[in-house]
Amino acid sequence: MHDDMPSEPAFSQLPLKVKGSLLRRDDIVATSVEVLGALTARGSITTARLKVSGECSVANACVARQVKNLGSLRVSSLQADEIHSSGYLSATQGTTTGSFYADGAVRMKRLTARNSIEIRLGNACSIDEMSAGGEISVLLSSTPFSFLMGPLRKMNCCTITGTTIKLERTTANLVCGEDVTIGPGCIIQELHYSKSLTVDSKSKVKKVVFLPDREAT
Repeated sequence: MHDDMPSEPAFSQLPLKVKGSLLRRDDIVATSVEVLGALTARGSITTARLKVSGECSVANACVARQVKNLGSLRVSSLQADEIHSSGYLSATQGTTTGSFYADGAVRMKRLTARNSIEIRLGNACSIDEMSAGGEISVLLSSTPFSFLMGPLRKMNCCTITGTTIKLERTTANLVCGEDVTIGPGCIIQELHYSKSLTVDSKSKVKKVVFLPDREAT
């Protein structure tokens, strides 16, 4: 377990399951938090597992090992080993995780993953700064009825930084990676790559900078 993740003694309290509507003004510490109804937390949440099927709003930090969002999750900051979202997810400050997967709407200021980021565009998404130690992929969702969102299915970013990067329907100021694939529907102001680059004819990249891999030189 990573040093910045909560330790076992922090989860001494019983699980919390919300079926109706609950307002908590104190900080929540529980082995697991499951929201089937609506939870409004005025403080923070610390748990091993957070599962949201309804609506959950956290005024301060949310720290968990595993986050699964099927409904609506709004937080100030989010920290977890794994994040899986197929609903609406927003974080007004930073989000730090090991691996991130989303197929829905995402609104974030900063998303940092130690390993990978995979986003399936089923709705409009916006992330100011997105970076990963491994692969970043932003592709159109193939879930049923996602096509009904039409032109709304797109990603808006300021910067995207990773090793292997695959993008569709993405607008960004700066993209930096080793192997970069720009699929259809992208508008990139500036792109830096060190190994390979592919750009779809239906996308626009205004400036390309080749930066040779230092290890290969």
